[in-house]
Amino acid sequence: MTAKHKARIIINPISGGREKKDIPGLLQQYLDQTKFEAEFCFTKSAEHAKELSKEAVILKRDLVIAAGGDGTLNLAAAGLINSGIPMGIIPLGSGNGFARALNIPMNTIAAIKNINTGKAIAIDSGLANQVSFINVCGFGFDAHVSSKFAEAGTRGLKTYARISLKELNQYKSKTYEIEIDNSTQKQTAFILAICNGPQYGNNAFIAPLAEFSDGLFDISILEEVTWKNIIPLGLNLFLKKLYQSKNAKHKRAANITVEQDSAAYVNIDGEPIWFEKKVNIQLLPKSLQIIVP
Repeated sequence: MTAKHKARIIINPISGGREKKDIPGLLQQYLDQTKFEAEFCFTKSAEHAKELSKEAVILKRDLVIAAGGDGTLNLAAAGLINSGIPMGIIPLGSGNGFARALNIPMNTIAAIKNINTGKAIAIDSGLANQVSFINVCGFGFDAHVSSKFAEAGTRGLKTYARISLKELNQYKSKTYEIEIDNSTQKQTAFILAICNGPQYGNNAFIAPLAEFSDGLFDISILEEVTWKNIIPLGLNLFLKKLYQSKNAKHKRAANITVEQDSAAYVNIDGEPIWFEKKVNIQLLPKSLQIIVP
């Protein structure tokens, strides 16, 4: 008889603004019990998912399943970097950009069934001043809105859009000193996004050409966003054509240094993290195993 794979299931009980009490029952019903022996862990703090995944490595679990939004997936993945232990995904967040880009089903039952039949692929991950990210590391308006969104009483696309439109009236482009491949330049940017994957979430493609396993970050720069250009920019964002916009720039690199004019929030996979002025960003090639369809 084949031994069952020991799976640690990490569930964020508050991601996406919905209850998760049904998730263990759905997993027990739809996760293949002939293949997997599951243990359930609910996160109790912001960093707890990372602690639980690190512990899974120490305990030699065969699989970690993360149920939550992009922030939860980021933290669970951080504990698995270069461990060889694959991560299954049940997307339960507001945007689910990482899962959408990997074609993980948004339906919970379908996502569980994917873990039964899916395969593990190796993808790149990133470090920003030693803080892990798996999807997007964003500066400027991107990070500013994520900090406001984190303080909002509700989640979801409507809340994010409302905050973005409100803050658009006040936010001004900033100047960054960017070092790419030993070449340093100053760049004024409204949004500066270092992308491992192509989208923020909700199919808003900030870097539509980005690929998770190509050994390079896609750097997406929007120099200015105003009421005059927000509609065409918004359309291109959702039509995967942002790189064609007039005031957009696109670069690729594996190692980047960004120096801000002062310490500020940076958007790390949808979560605002406070960083000092200088941020060193490093790509870790094929450092993470993810189960995909």
